[in-house]
Amino acid sequence: MRSERYKLPNQINLNPASKRQKDYAASLGIFLPHGATISDASALIARELDDDVQASKELLGYADANDIVCSPYVGSKYLHTLIFDNLEGAKKAAFFCFCIYNFYFKDINDVGNTLENKDIQESIEDFGKEYVNNFYFMTSMEEYYGEELVAFGKSTKSLEDGTKRTVYGGSIHTTAFKKAYEYLKTCLNA
Repeated sequence: MRSERYKLPNQINLNPASKRQKDYAASLGIFLPHGATISDASALIARELDDDVQASKELLGYADANDIVCSPYVGSKYLHTLIFDNLEGAKKAAFFCFCIYNFYFKDINDVGNTLENKDIQESIEDFGKEYVNNFYFMTSMEEYYGEELVAFGKSTKSLEDGTKRTVYGGSIHTTAFKKAYEYLKTCLNA
């Protein structure tokens, strides 16, 4: 089991971006929007430094639906970690399942926004309720870091310039992954 790790706090700073942040962002070639807050500047800088992409509207919606606060400019890896660190129990298990759904099944079912598809949403919530008391699943799931839930296994990512890059995500060999993946396969008849 991994040692205790720092968990991201569920908070946002709405004060204006500091001069230091503005100068640092400019040195990185980042344009801060007019009225950017400290959290906005931090999110844009972190995305650049972490080679991250802006979180999808769907993931931002998931965060909002679960009372997770963040800048609209937050990166995908950071937001996955923020959500995973701040959810507990059935909601955390459901988020884990949601991430696997988005990575493996979303394009197959072409359903658009998972949050607007009540059948998918209910299936994912039911998974959380069913597996929250499964010791082996929960112990296995807790071994993941939130940013590992962006992708699973080894995959190829197409970049904006057309090049491809190999991406390594969360393990596909854990009890947690196998249970969630099989559950989704059964629910979706995939």
